[in-house]
Amino acid sequence: MKEVSMKMMMGLIPLLGLAVGSPEGVLTGGLIGAKARAANMAVVESPYVQPGGRLGHWGVGNGGDYLRIGFARAREHAANIVSRLSAESLRTVQDEAVRTWILEKKALLAADILAAKHIWEMDAKPTCGWTVMPEPGDPVPLANPIQLSYPTCRDKVKSFYEATQLLIHESVHHFGEGEDMADKVAIAVVDAWREGRIEWLSINTDDAPSPRQKHSAVWTGDTMVVFGGYDSSQNTSLGDGAVYQPSTDSWAALPELQGLKPRHFHSAHWTGESMIVWGGYQRVDQTETWQYDGFIWNPETKAIETISKPSWWTPQSSTWVFDPRQQTVWTGDELWVWGGIDHNGVPLGGRYNPKTRQWSDLNQGHPAAPSKIAGHSMVWTGEKLIVWGGYEGVSGSTRTISQSGAIFDPSTQTWQGMNDSNAPSARAGHQAFWNGSKMIVFSGGGVSSQRELKGTGGLYNPNTDTWSSLATEMVIERVGHSAVWNGHELLVYGGRSNRLRTYFGEVYNFDPASGRWSGVNSQFTPVSRWYHTAIWTGSSLIIWGGNQGIGSDLADGGIYYP
Repeated sequence: MKEVSMKMMMGLIPLLGLAVGSPEGVLTGGLIGAKARAANMAVVESPYVQPGGRLGHWGVGNGGDYLRIGFARAREHAANIVSRLSAESLRTVQDEAVRTWILEKKALLAADILAAKHIWEMDAKPTCGWTVMPEPGDPVPLANPIQLSYPTCRDKVKSFYEATQLLIHESVHHFGEGEDMADKVAIAVVDAWREGRIEWLSINTDDAPSPRQKHSAVWTGDTMVVFGGYDSSQNTSLGDGAVYQPSTDSWAALPELQGLKPRHFHSAHWTGESMIVWGGYQRVDQTETWQYDGFIWNPETKAIETISKPSWWTPQSSTWVFDPRQQTVWTGDELWVWGGIDHNGVPLGGRYNPKTRQWSDLNQGHPAAPSKIAGHSMVWTGEKLIVWGGYEGVSGSTRTISQSGAIFDPSTQTWQGMNDSNAPSARAGHQAFWNGSKMIVFSGGGVSSQRELKGTGGLYNPNTDTWSSLATEMVIERVGHSAVWNGHELLVYGGRSNRLRTYFGEVYNFDPASGRWSGVNSQFTPVSRWYHTAIWTGSSLIIWGGNQGIGSDLADGGIYYP
């Protein structure tokens, strides 16, 4: 049998015209007993599967059909987690035959999952997916196509977990295994994944950016772009950038970003075609000054366009009291900014349209507008802006933290206050995310003492104007941590407890649908840290950089498959 590489197989599969059995042959387990008219090929090389691809979250997708995109991403993710399995990953599997089968065949199984073509049918079937079993004498795995019934999958497959498990199940059939083994293998793999027993991958550090913290990172769809930050050993802000390519595990400097105005604690977003950066501190000697400006960088044209502050802004000077750490959101069309105050005591707010290069206001003089200076959170619901918590109000030389918030409706240009009943305790520097129906708030710190940190949070429903708690004993309070939303769960990594004087390096997952927290146990995790960056690729979490103490900035990271 001629050996066929993974690259060759991916190129040949669409050209082979693989036949599938009759839909009437569908069984409950998703098998077709018909003879496969596929080329006799065997995948013998372990695929080097890496995160990436231009796929959105489960149920979201970037401009494509959500179900097809969700299954395409599930295929890539399933191949990733199968290839990362270890004996430790499968320690809870009681059936030794199943453990042995997975460990012996994981490379071929990952290759088969990745190579199997998805064929969608619009007719409803008894099961979401089915495939062709090899017959005696056929090579295994066959990498036959997996057929999927669109209406059945739409109605029965409700989560990314279920899609991943189904694709693993069907690929096991390509090895000649029946329903029982396919079920056991799929369950074992997905359980290991959900319980955090899949190994991290370390990131290559050759040509990586210099050690830094408080930098930014955005995901472009296939690369991670790092910009700016703070070098604590030199006590200076940074103005360079680099791009990380997960598929090749390589770094490349971005010459066009070198020499831009240095900054840290700035915000950065990916617009779909460009990186947009706003604000941040620039440290010169012992002085930190907030930058009321930004830029847009297009990686294809290499063009850089500066953004100046709105003409009506007259910001207060940067002091601890008037700390202007502005927060931003990207709505899909505009960059919205809120934070700091002007000389008249009015909050600074604005929305920038990169196409028209124009600013417009956010009705910051409205009586219900939030008086937020810094440390607040902002989320975009798809229709409205929610601003909550943070430092607000200035009385003399003091400021306070808040548990209040407000909602801006662009259709009416008005603000409306939020109900405070059962809201999380007052805090700043917390994390907030929109899960499609609720705002999730987690952790954060206090103003009067570095030890007044919160390991609690809440979920806010704007339709009912109500809060529910997500307090947990599992996750110790922290600041400087990262959190990303993967379309299903909140992933929290790193940070520091000032109370315990401890840095963290573990991942915690929060599922708002069940209210369940779970921790990750892995043999390899990146060094514990805070003030790093974390991005979600559509199939994995990438963390990079950060700090682990005075003068101990980091230039490494890891990739985690949740």
